[in-house]
Amino acid sequence: MRPLKQSKLKAKENLSLKLTEKSRKQMRKELRKQKKVNRLIYSKNKHKLSTCVNVEFDKIVETKDNETNYCNEVTNKTVNVHKKLKRYTRDIKKQEFEEPEFKKRNKKCELLKEANLKEDKVIKKLEKQLKLNKRKKKTIPKSFVTDGLDCILSILLSKIKFDSSYKKNFKNVPMIASKSKKIKLTRIIKADNININDKDVWEDIYGRKRDKEGNIIYNTNRYIPPAVQKVIMHDINLYDEKLISLKKQLKGCLNRITEHNVYNISNQVETMYMTNSRNNMNNILSELVLESLVSDVITPDRLISEYMMLIAILHANIGIEVGANFVEKLVKRFFDAMEKLQDITKKELDNIVLIISHLYNFKIFGNKLLYQILNKLMIKFTEKEIELILLILKTVGFSLRKDDPNALKEFIKSVQLKASNENGKNSRIKFMLEILLALKNNNFNKIPQYDPSHVEHLKKIIRNVIRKGNTITQFNVSLEDLLYAHENGKWWIIGSAWSDLNNMNSKVNTKENNKFNFGEKILRLAQKQRMNTDIRKNIFCILVTAEDYLDAFEKLHHLGEIIHVLIHCCLQENKFNPYYAVLAQKLCEYNRKYQLTIQYNFWDKLKTLDIYDNKQLINLAQLLSHLFIEKCLSLSILKIIQFTELDRQTMKFLRQIILGILLHENERSCMQVFERFCISSQLQSFRESLRLFINCFIMKNIYSYYILDEQKIMLKERIELVNKILILNEFKIKF
Repeated sequence: MRPLKQSKLKAKENLSLKLTEKSRKQMRKELRKQKKVNRLIYSKNKHKLSTCVNVEFDKIVETKDNETNYCNEVTNKTVNVHKKLKRYTRDIKKQEFEEPEFKKRNKKCELLKEANLKEDKVIKKLEKQLKLNKRKKKTIPKSFVTDGLDCILSILLSKIKFDSSYKKNFKNVPMIASKSKKIKLTRIIKADNININDKDVWEDIYGRKRDKEGNIIYNTNRYIPPAVQKVIMHDINLYDEKLISLKKQLKGCLNRITEHNVYNISNQVETMYMTNSRNNMNNILSELVLESLVSDVITPDRLISEYMMLIAILHANIGIEVGANFVEKLVKRFFDAMEKLQDITKKELDNIVLIISHLYNFKIFGNKLLYQILNKLMIKFTEKEIELILLILKTVGFSLRKDDPNALKEFIKSVQLKASNENGKNSRIKFMLEILLALKNNNFNKIPQYDPSHVEHLKKIIRNVIRKGNTITQFNVSLEDLLYAHENGKWWIIGSAWSDLNNMNSKVNTKENNKFNFGEKILRLAQKQRMNTDIRKNIFCILVTAEDYLDAFEKLHHLGEIIHVLIHCCLQENKFNPYYAVLAQKLCEYNRKYQLTIQYNFWDKLKTLDIYDNKQLINLAQLLSHLFIEKCLSLSILKIIQFTELDRQTMKFLRQIILGILLHENERSCMQVFERFCISSQLQSFRESLRLFINCFIMKNIYSYYILDEQKIMLKERIELVNKILILNEFKIKF
């Protein structure tokens, strides 16, 4: 055992000596080299593994050297490949970056060339049309000289020559235009270029600054990108084009107007009002009418009366803003012309005065405005003013006498006093005084060329053309209201702002004067019914104390909040009182605004039907069914009811309304209620749901109602007729 241990110790000592001779790094390198050599040997001599073990050390060393050379060659090749790859990627990236720019340039060039070719084609077409392609001479033709186009062509030719002197190659023009990115054509209004006062500038609801005329002002400090500029310019151009086409269309209608085709033209203008902005339509209409009627030469009275007839029809059918806008612009034009020094030969003011007087003939505005104009003319009292007063008195004198005879008396007295101060030799003043005396004595024969028959004939035509339920609402506006409308606002147009500073002090006096002349019992009753405001108290007392519906209508139609009090009183009755229904009908026929207020009031009541008891629901249902039958309201106002989610109260209420309509005495008026709303295609779902409701909740429960057997049979027949009307109209719309 001992000799073995000794031999092991010696071997370890020898190994440690060998290790100390070589460092660890060297040993690792040798090992790696040895591994590589072994791999090569193994690959070359697979079938001679036994012989490769006893190869000499020198041969092994040689193979080691060869291997190192081989490895170096491989590494060099890989490095070269990596370098080539990097160069290749750089080249690809450069091509990717440069190719789209190159393509863009080429595209721009192609587009510009195409545009130039198109322009050349258009020029050739125009040359053919003008017969310039056959001309051998290059001079400007005589036809151009006569039309005054020679100067424009000379300017253009000089400009082309100027450009060609700076650009030698004219073919490269499109390329130059595509490269120049700094040139930007903008037509936007800038704040620096326009001298605008701070008072004239105002902000709209979107925070944009606008000038007095309504143009948008853009700040030069703010950067507007080219894309936004293009959009703005495109919108402006589109808006201008629409206005121009609208103007042409309306002018065509106005040029064809006569008393025979007024109905067709008024319908065409109404459709234009429905499809376009009302503000634009009002402005264009007044502009075109004034252009065609107001000139230095006097226009025929018949033509003016026909134009004013159209405005009166539109004023009634479309709304009060049509006539109001036209009168406002007309009065402003009149006073602008009055400020200028005018010759007696020029007839601009005469035409305006004729238009004003015919508007008064058709009752668009009241006599208050006309008397104020007459008083303004009387202040100067020159030859021109006297002529204008005579013209007004000839055309409108007798209608003024009918409307307000006391005001006419006062005016005649003031004119006579003014005439006495002037020289009596003036023939115009003498003639005017004779006409005033004729008006005072109601003598038609003394006024020369006075013939009211044509105006009366036009009034009859207006009555036939105006739709049923519409009337010419006369607005009693003063001269100050029209002249200072831009400052105070337009109280006569619904929804517009108005601030009357002059009447602020007079409010206290009016409150003191508004004392009721009713008994204490009625006033206590009004307090019990929660009529808190003075207007509501007044309306309530008038409703209760009126002799009949006509007396109530005459007292109430000029007051506000009528409908609210009327419906409240109707609901408080123990049994339904038809007095309220007839009064509501009269108000709806007088003005359309009462129809809308009833509709909105009913929609508010629908939200709170749970509050009302059976008695109140029956009263409300009977009131509405009366208005439906009398064509004051359409049954389509029930479209807001959700038939899929009906509660008990709404079901009762709906049943009462439909039974009230179907059990009416007149069958024709009953069927017309359903025919009226079947025309529009937008109410198809409402028609279907109403038909289902009638069949499910009324038809099935006919025998449960406490009505006579004859009424039950009649109800069945009418339900069948209603079903036919609703189904037939559905198929017509689909077809």
